[in-house]
Amino acid sequence: MINRFLSFFILFGAANALAQTANSNQLNCRIEPSITVALSSPVVGVISEVLVDKNSKVEKGTVVARLEASVEASTAELRRVQSELRSDVDAQKLQLDFSQRNLDRVLNLYEKKAASFTELDKAKTERAIAAQQLQQAQDRKHQAELEYKRAQADLQKRTIVSPISGIVVERFKQVGEHIDFEPVLKIAHLDPLKVEVFAPSSLYGAIKEGMKASVVPELGTANKAYNADVILVDQVIDGPSNTFAIRLSIPNPDNKIPSGLKCKVSFQGVSLNLLDPKRTP
Repeated sequence: MINRFLSFFILFGAANALAQTANSNQLNCRIEPSITVALSSPVVGVISEVLVDKNSKVEKGTVVARLEASVEASTAELRRVQSELRSDVDAQKLQLDFSQRNLDRVLNLYEKKAASFTELDKAKTERAIAAQQLQQAQDRKHQAELEYKRAQADLQKRTIVSPISGIVVERFKQVGEHIDFEPVLKIAHLDPLKVEVFAPSSLYGAIKEGMKASVVPELGTANKAYNADVILVDQVIDGPSNTFAIRLSIPNPDNKIPSGLKCKVSFQGVSLNLLDPKRTP
């Protein structure tokens, strides 16, 4: 008996919702940030700075927090100095120049029968060794430059940068706290906003990507409508609810529309009245 009552109640509620939708020609929706990022660090460490707080506006690429990195900073500076040293390379260049001049002198004497083949062979060998030593010095300098880049990358991992422009909606950590890949901040991108809609399956095919829509946020007594574009229509219908999802995009310059609001949406050229002949699945 109870099961029959529950079944009747659910069917009555669904029918009532459809009737309300048909009468209002609007669907319920919700306005949300287009992107939400729980920002963390790729390495474990202790927070030394958090440069923003809840409700702070940030731009893409802004440094929002740093981890303690004194050792990594010192290592990067050491690698920088090592990568800029040229004394070894310059010394080997001088040695190569000297060996080349000596080889030229011995070769000239050898051609005049004034130097032996052994002396010429020795001069050639010394020149070849000097060239090899110069190459080794250049390789060591190149290696130092690569180590400097690696030290910079390691240091950069301890600087947390916002990947998007938006608003800080949550701050999870404070200075001095240890993080082990947990989020430090949550940042939301609010221009544009996205609107999530769940439409009855009877409307499937009537609403398509690229269509225009009108969204009315439930914000106090204001009933201002905003233009939106359909950017996604689900290709799969949810069986239990017999609905499919639609996503819209609303421009939101200066963040005038707050996210998280309930709203109503109607679609241009589409009647939600199930008996309207204009609506074809």
